[in-house]
Amino acid sequence: MPLHNTRSWLALGLLLAVLPLSAQKHPMKLEDIQKMRDIRDPQCSPEGQQVAYVVSTIDVKEDKSNTHIWMIGYDGKNDRQMTSSTESESAPRWSPDGKYLSFTSSRTGPARGNQVWLLDRSGGEAFQLTDVKGRLQSYEWSPDSKRLALVVGDPDPDAPDGDAPVPAAGGARGGRGGAATAPKPIVIDRYKFKQDGQGYLLSGRHSYIYLFDVASKKTERLTKSKFDEASPSWSTDGTKIAFTSNRNPDPDREPTTQVFIADAKAESMERSITPATSRGGRGRPEWSEDSKWIAFLEGDEKKYSAYGMEHLTVVTSDGSAAPFRLKASEDLDR
Repeated sequence: MPLHNTRSWLALGLLLAVLPLSAQKHPMKLEDIQKMRDIRDPQCSPEGQQVAYVVSTIDVKEDKSNTHIWMIGYDGKNDRQMTSSTESESAPRWSPDGKYLSFTSSRTGPARGNQVWLLDRSGGEAFQLTDVKGRLQSYEWSPDSKRLALVVGDPDPDAPDGDAPVPAAGGARGGRGGAATAPKPIVIDRYKFKQDGQGYLLSGRHSYIYLFDVASKKTERLTKSKFDEASPSWSTDGTKIAFTSNRNPDPDREPTTQVFIADAKAESMERSITPATSRGGRGRPEWSEDSKWIAFLEGDEKKYSAYGMEHLTVVTSDGSAAPFRLKASEDLDR
């Protein structure tokens, strides 16, 4: 991601440097799969002294992966596991004021489904913060640590908990009383009708950005759009949010995004700062320190999309000038 938390990349290098190496070589065996660790998403604390990261392992007997939050000092010492729920945890994020380490989990709590949880850095057990209905996909802290920007998918109206994926045809779905019921027919009316981890995609369900107030626990929609929204990014002063959205009439056949800006308040009117011809890529938009510029990744024309040739592109945050690609990065290979 462009310009995103340089210290996180340094943190990743730190983790790779301190991982223990096996003292004795031996042929690879099936049971060695359980010893492998997938380490990702390093996040450096605001004061730069600790790194939170995700460790994922495979449980062959239970046929599932276990994902938990770990923490290590920036000096490579005091490496320790921070969470140990039977449910997986991910997306560690530090509140900018340094008071909390947050993460997402579907562990048992006051609200069902994937929610944001907080660990107070002064001590104590993790507690559930959000109570969203639907599929929580990602979140970002506001600069003042008072709000979160949440990306939440519309709930499945037929699922008891509101966010379960649509089952495969022929399967049974448990009712509210737990008894198996005959599944409804799956109506396929989209070009892209299924997604790993989500199941069948139903028309009319989208992912929107919500604003969550930490103190009042109030959740409100950012905009009134009827299109998928993703990758929220707060301006440095916390007054605006940049995000990506695909407003193409048939987004399944034209899977590209543009960058939009909205005031960081409920029911704002969004405006595009990149043209419809811009082919936004992976990663979220990133603000400059003075909030006058936004950097994002832009893909090549459609026929080259499979090659993932993305370019670092910059645009003014008010959309007053056309986006341009940085020559320094264009001169590099790929």
